[in-house]
Amino acid sequence: MQKDYPKSRVPHEVFHKELDLVQDVIKRMATNSFQVKAWLIGILSALMVFEKDTIFGDGAGSRDLALIMNWFLFLPILCFWYLDAFFLSTEKLYRELYKWIVNNRPHTDKYLYDLNTFKREVEGKTEHLLLDKNNLWNVLISKTLWPFYAMPLAFVVALLFYNYWRQ
Repeated sequence: MQKDYPKSRVPHEVFHKELDLVQDVIKRMATNSFQVKAWLIGILSALMVFEKDTIFGDGAGSRDLALIMNWFLFLPILCFWYLDAFFLSTEKLYRELYKWIVNNRPHTDKYLYDLNTFKREVEGKTEHLLLDKNNLWNVLISKTLWPFYAMPLAFVVALLFYNYWRQ
């Protein structure tokens, strides 16, 4: 027998299943963000080990080849930085959706199991879940992402200067 709670249009079990569904998406986005960082470290480490002579311009390769390889190092850093920001901004959107469900589910059964994270309307009031803090560009420069990606970027810039001004 299902027991409904006061003022709730949705059964208790359905409410918790919906929250579990959103929480699983949040976990997946957090895991993806962690894996992106791990992949970046692995790729940069492999490039540094296997192409050390080329990147530092110490081998038989020319200075121009070293500079090209140094510019090539920017590509994985920027791509993974973007992916990480995308996953974290999506995670923030689903956190807002989670809050919306907790606050509004007792009052409405509209949007039940709907994972759309952009706009909701309840009792004539429209709410936008996409807030400024969830913006992809704000997440790119957040205090958790920019220091992590600024370090390899600074290293690549230092390599570029080293290879550009060396004899």
